[in-house]
Amino acid sequence: MNRRIATLLVITCLGFAGCKADLEGLQVMEVDELASRHADLTICDANNEKTRQRFGVIPGAVLLSSYRDYDPGAELPGDKHASVVFYCHSEMCGAAGDAARKAVAAGYRDVWVLAPGIKGWAAAGHPVDAFSRPGDAS
Repeated sequence: MNRRIATLLVITCLGFAGCKADLEGLQVMEVDELASRHADLTICDANNEKTRQRFGVIPGAVLLSSYRDYDPGAELPGDKHASVVFYCHSEMCGAAGDAARKAVAAGYRDVWVLAPGIKGWAAAGHPVDAFSRPGDAS
């Protein structure tokens, strides 16, 4: 495929709501399953600060420093057999998939992605906490 066609495909994808994040090879969890297993999982928010401020965070989620550059050894559970679920904005966002792949590459064995993201979580009526920066007064 030449560069011009590839560029047009990317522009076309960005312009339509039908494009979804690439979750090929990853385990995908739906909102209801996450809600029922919430206490048994480490939930990781792969969103950036702006998205967290706009949509909030799932209560108890680990707020990754960056979906791409986070340190699995410092930000994920020490037990690499722990169940870890990553989420981002929605099915259109690839941050959760990228963060999950980084965890798998670091040796984590039970890694999932919440495909509907924080938007799907909230739309299903589940609680969302307001985001506040570390050190902000409550």
